[in-house]
Amino acid sequence: MGDLFGRQEYKIIGQIAAKSYNLQACDRLDFRESSSKIWLIFTYFCNKYLMMKSYLKLFPFLLLIAMISCGEKPCEVNPQVANTQLEIEVERLEDKFMDADSPEELERLLNQNMALKEHFLVSGQYPHDSILIKGLWQLKQDPNFDSLYQEVKIRFDNIDEIKQEFELAFKHLRQYYPNVGTPKLQTFISGLFSSELYVSDSVIIVGLDFYLGPGSKFRPRDLPKYILGRYRSEYIVPASMLILSHDYVNEDVSDRSMLADMIYYGKKYYLTKQIMPCTHDSLLIWYTQQQLQDVNENQDIIWANFVQNQLLFDTNHLTKKKFLDERPNIYEIGEKCPGRIGAWLGWEIVNKYMKQQPAVSLQQLMNEPDARKIFNASNYKPAR
Repeated sequence: MGDLFGRQEYKIIGQIAAKSYNLQACDRLDFRESSSKIWLIFTYFCNKYLMMKSYLKLFPFLLLIAMISCGEKPCEVNPQVANTQLEIEVERLEDKFMDADSPEELERLLNQNMALKEHFLVSGQYPHDSILIKGLWQLKQDPNFDSLYQEVKIRFDNIDEIKQEFELAFKHLRQYYPNVGTPKLQTFISGLFSSELYVSDSVIIVGLDFYLGPGSKFRPRDLPKYILGRYRSEYIVPASMLILSHDYVNEDVSDRSMLADMIYYGKKYYLTKQIMPCTHDSLLIWYTQQQLQDVNENQDIIWANFVQNQLLFDTNHLTKKKFLDERPNIYEIGEKCPGRIGAWLGWEIVNKYMKQQPAVSLQQLMNEPDARKIFNASNYKPAR
């Protein structure tokens, strides 16, 4: 690995030492006086050895592939979780929106779906509902909006996979919180003028036009490239469950330290991972897999920066934003250190805490408001 966080690290994945043989002798030997069987046998082994020599040259590369493949075992869902009876109702509101024949019919649609109206489309920002209705009706007449709708219909003609992913996440959640309800899943398109997600315990609304992916000509506007990469369909369910996890986190609002915020985020990520155990961490933390590998390999440097600069108990708002909010990189640590590194570090501390305290249940973790208690009991200190 190159100099990513201020130091050089060199890792030898594999090295093969083999004795060099002069295989050209195979070509020079004269077998005219030997039997045909001996010739065939010897030729067979010479060719096999030549092939083996080629394989040896490729061995480090093949070994790396094998290590990666063998390191990721197929994720198996607990049969008890899989057999939980739970089905999420899906409602494609974008179809009803396009079928509306008048502003009055459009208004009825919104009034029948108050979460869509008040939270997803944020009707409160308009002086009167009629302004929102008029704007949506005009948008609906735009030929470009019809093109967007057609692209969404092609890309998301069948959302069974998303539905099943939501169902599995809520099945896992019920193992910890048996009384959790089953929300309705609604989809919509707004021409990218709304929120991309609204999540509550009763309804989840997904703006499908935000998640068409890199191949679409309709992409969220005015977003930096490192954020735009998250607007793909595989992020829909993880992002939704991460939002929902907030409802289960108990925190001490009087503690305004960096550490308190780190543990808050850490608990959210920990809960989301427990209810989506088969989802790659990169989809939860919104880092690329390369970024995730880099921060794991340089965890001690990241931690040393927080300790040496006394960041854990800093309460300065601007300092906290620097290490917890969106940034392409945190240059104070390293030119390739990704933003929100404090949130990731909080996740690592919570992970260590739960390993150190096996008697603590997930519910007890989420109910514990004392961030310092969690930190102290974690004995977190990454090895160099």
